[in-house]
Amino acid sequence: MTMHRPFTHSRGRQNVLLDLASTDLSAADSRSIDDALSALIRQPHLQLVGVCCSVGPADDAALVHQRVDQVIGVMEQVRRDHGLILTELVVEEDQDLATTPMGGLPDQDALLAAIDDALDDACARNRYPRPAIILMACPTVTGAPKPELNVNSSPVS
Repeated sequence: MTMHRPFTHSRGRQNVLLDLASTDLSAADSRSIDDALSALIRQPHLQLVGVCCSVGPADDAALVHQRVDQVIGVMEQVRRDHGLILTELVVEEDQDLATTPMGGLPDQDALLAAIDDALDDACARNRYPRPAIILMACPTVTGAPKPELNVNSSPVS
């Protein structure tokens, strides 16, 4: 006899992004990226939906183009190896917002245009569907104290 539990819910899969911001996406990193992808895809409760990467500053269109091309290449490799089409691309600019004039945002129009051009080229070359783009800004707070960790101190009793 099979017992059914009508009020139990199956646990849904959590969407997750693979963070490639700290890698240079070279051939040397290829193996570690493949291992991370395989381990992540094997997790039954996680669903890989996209990639997070950093691009150069907005004024270096060649570097932006290179990074976007490399990331779309990784996304295409995921499609070939695992049958997954990643639909999200989170792009972070490598610029400290505190160094921009008056602490404002850098020229987002130039960055978005460079990303758009690079994405068009990379998706066409790899025959990959265009992912949704999310631009991530990482502001730094000037004047805020940095937390200090002292691992050598013992607790006072």
